[in-house]
Amino acid sequence: MLKYDVEFSGRPQFYSAEIASDGFKDIVFSNYSDTWKLHRKLAHSAFRKFATGHKLDELVHGVIPQVQQMLKENIGKPFDPKLMITLTLYNVFSKMCFSESYDFSDPRMLGYITMSQELAEKVGFGLVADYFPWARFLSYNGASYIQRMKQKYMEWTSPQLQRHRETLDPNEARDFCDLMLLAQMEAMDSEEDRKISQNLSDIHLKQTVNDIFLAGIETSMQRLYWAIALMTEYPDVQAKIQGEIEVEIGRGRHPVIKDRGNLPYTEATLYEMIRYSTVGPVGVPHATMVDTKFRGYLIPKGTTVLLNQYSMHFDEREWTDPHSFRPEHFLDESGTTRLHPSSFQPFGTGRRSCLGEAVAKADLFLIFTWLLQNYTFRKVPEYSEENLLKLLPETAAGRVLQNYKILIEER
Repeated sequence: MLKYDVEFSGRPQFYSAEIASDGFKDIVFSNYSDTWKLHRKLAHSAFRKFATGHKLDELVHGVIPQVQQMLKENIGKPFDPKLMITLTLYNVFSKMCFSESYDFSDPRMLGYITMSQELAEKVGFGLVADYFPWARFLSYNGASYIQRMKQKYMEWTSPQLQRHRETLDPNEARDFCDLMLLAQMEAMDSEEDRKISQNLSDIHLKQTVNDIFLAGIETSMQRLYWAIALMTEYPDVQAKIQGEIEVEIGRGRHPVIKDRGNLPYTEATLYEMIRYSTVGPVGVPHATMVDTKFRGYLIPKGTTVLLNQYSMHFDEREWTDPHSFRPEHFLDESGTTRLHPSSFQPFGTGRRSCLGEAVAKADLFLIFTWLLQNYTFRKVPEYSEENLLKLLPETAAGRVLQNYKILIEER
């Protein structure tokens, strides 16, 4: 794929994605183009400015009091951690994008979460018209449902954009939304950049901001849900991580990004969780930008191309006992986190690789490490024989775990 980076950098022009993205005006679903490169560059700038190092530490640490309160209320009770994980991530990204956080019980946030998950699920399943274009002219519920959910989604984002425009400081961007508005303003003020401003319309801005939420949160939520289930199923691994945290960090402060290099077993466990879960088994579909010759085959322009991440992550030629959960897959003989093999591609590859990869890894580390620093996860005694790693039989979101309940103990 890397050799054919540009050739495979397109996206299939699915009707479901066209509706959800207002005619491919986003980053995730739009084709490789100057507009796409502009918005990806802005998103990268936002991540560097607002979600790296100390800034990201502060974003995650700011949510901890609410997480503590939710967990305190559920100590010793059968507890499903999915909502807690989701609310934590939504608050982190909301602070990064809008300088705004929400109470965990705020109905606006809960409604937004439900709405975004339903939209992602429906687009993931797709429509008949994605494969039979003539079907878009038929009257059926799928397309209108995506349109309605997208509209509701935008009704949440539009007031945020307006509020930021009214309070914008041209000299200082507070968050990702400000950064996008400043780029739009600069393009409109310059004769040379006037053409660029067409690619920075309000619809483009809303779609790019929404991409950060939908693409940035859903996968991380599923991975953290897997991580807690795996720690509950493998208490020896959980105890070893807690021991490492105790030695390197202790209890007197929250984990920070700089701790990653001192916690090799913890980091290896997170990489192994990402491999073992492979929540997106074929990733986001690519498409050929031009007629392409690949291994003796002619692949016509516009052909959908899938990267089989599941096959790569469970390839017996690359991994010893790949169907077992073993953090040692990512440790060398000295116990140091080893270089990833080329078959480990959980964030995609090439120009269309996940733009939030660094932030996703850092979020996972900070939240997971803080949880194990302060809590222990155990099975509910009545269901001690039940396997927590059961997959939902039918979902568009990938390898998604069925809902489970565990016991949380304060350390």
